[in-house]
Amino acid sequence: MIQNTQQINFPFSAIVGQDNFKLALILNLVDPLIGGVLAIGDKGTGKTTLIRSLTNLMDTEQKYPFVNLPIGVSEDRLIGSIDLEQLINHKKEVINLGLMAQAHKGILYVDEVNLLQDYLTDILLDAAASGTFYLEREGVSRNFKSRFCLVGSMNPEEGNLRPQLKDRFGLSLQITTPTDAKIRQTIIKQRLSFDDNPAQFASAYIDKDLAISKQITNAKERLSFISINDAIIEYCSELAIQHQVEGLRADILLVKTARAFAAYNNASEITTKDVDRIADFVLNHRSLNKDPNQQNQSQNENKNEQQQESSSEPNSSSKEENIAFLNPKNTFQKQKEVTTNTLQHETNSVYSSEGNLTVTDTKKTVSQYLATDKFDLKTKRKSNILKQHHIFLIDSSGSMLKDQIIAYAKGTVNTIAEDSKNQSTQFSIVSLFDGEAQLILNQTGILKDIEIALTELKTGGKTNLTAGFKQVKGICSSVDFNHSLHIITDGKLNAESNLDDTVLAFQTYCKGIQKTQVIDAEKGMVKIGEAKELANRIRANYEILITENI
Repeated sequence: MIQNTQQINFPFSAIVGQDNFKLALILNLVDPLIGGVLAIGDKGTGKTTLIRSLTNLMDTEQKYPFVNLPIGVSEDRLIGSIDLEQLINHKKEVINLGLMAQAHKGILYVDEVNLLQDYLTDILLDAAASGTFYLEREGVSRNFKSRFCLVGSMNPEEGNLRPQLKDRFGLSLQITTPTDAKIRQTIIKQRLSFDDNPAQFASAYIDKDLAISKQITNAKERLSFISINDAIIEYCSELAIQHQVEGLRADILLVKTARAFAAYNNASEITTKDVDRIADFVLNHRSLNKDPNQQNQSQNENKNEQQQESSSEPNSSSKEENIAFLNPKNTFQKQKEVTTNTLQHETNSVYSSEGNLTVTDTKKTVSQYLATDKFDLKTKRKSNILKQHHIFLIDSSGSMLKDQIIAYAKGTVNTIAEDSKNQSTQFSIVSLFDGEAQLILNQTGILKDIEIALTELKTGGKTNLTAGFKQVKGICSSVDFNHSLHIITDGKLNAESNLDDTVLAFQTYCKGIQKTQVIDAEKGMVKIGEAKELANRIRANYEILITENI
């Protein structure tokens, strides 16, 4: 099982504490058309280690590629391109294979998939669901097989994946940090043993990985022979209806995933227990009703209340009137003959100073408006003024002028606060130091808290603007704010970063920013001008921090 390569992956069977994630991955290996796995949750839980360990489950003679997709990938790199030199000079169609073609019969892993451009995510999910894709370039049309296990991971703190894209992942599950002390201790011991001697540690799990590999191979062969009766299909549909899922993808995947589970367990047909075991994988990210039993109970209680109210109303004209819900579009037209006089005599109508009609409520409203109820009608004028949110990304590395930076930031905050007295203005502060980014203040309008946070800024280490932009992504989730970003930096990045990577990171993580300002704090007689170049590249306003006036 263990190939003679320089890199030895952690054994799949040696991983503990991630049983559900392991099962979801295995089921996608049994049937890749399930459409992949989306892992949502905590960082540092071994997601990448587990995914890479899948390569140990294949026979040594099989080529089982593992492709890691960067979030900054281009479309040509993803689906492939045509070698124009060969096409023009030698009249040959030479295709440079993309990452999806390279991942055929393997794993395609996308870390931080929520940050990948939406149209690229669409391409990935289409290929994962169909097992094929088309390359259309320079008049050349070519079809490629691309049947891979698509695995995406994301931290919701850095932004959510669009519901339309999340729904197209076959399975989804929450990854949490183990809280059992014994499990955590086992993980620590195994990791230490592996790091000390990878080959020796991996050799101890060869047989177990081989057994899982054979079980997957047998399940693939049995998959098309698993019996699916009408009762199981009915059970899956009822389960999907209870969870109020949109579309039929959940119904189909419940059956397909349960079939893969039955095949993996060497069964001949699907049972309701099989469906129940994998239901959460399919429904977690699709369900609009997390607890169908509780909602059914609540609906029954509401129904009983309505019936009791109906029976206690002496002036109720009919049962149909008492339980009919008003539709905002056709209520008055549909109920005109029945309720016009009632509305005229039983409500008090007044016009506000803005000309909005208000119908005063003298009774109550239950959930929706009942046809015989008196109700409120008020047209509210929505304010077009968005709340202001100013984010300060402050480079407090050792090369910075801390006192001057703090003074500048305080002055800017006070100026903004003075200019927006009548608005709800919020401030956030992200500090860059020691190669990391730390959110030290999140959306507050209390000036005293801002002053304290600025005074307690830590200094030292290297500058990592990319880490700062990730933090910005996490605090720009509210659409009710007009977000402005103030970057105070000397532009001296750490050795691991360059300007191109930093610009790409800004374009990836800071899409929710409406206005950006770069304040250049570079000092010295000779300046490299990186901060000014950054401002030009990201189209931000550029200012120089004048230290002598502070």
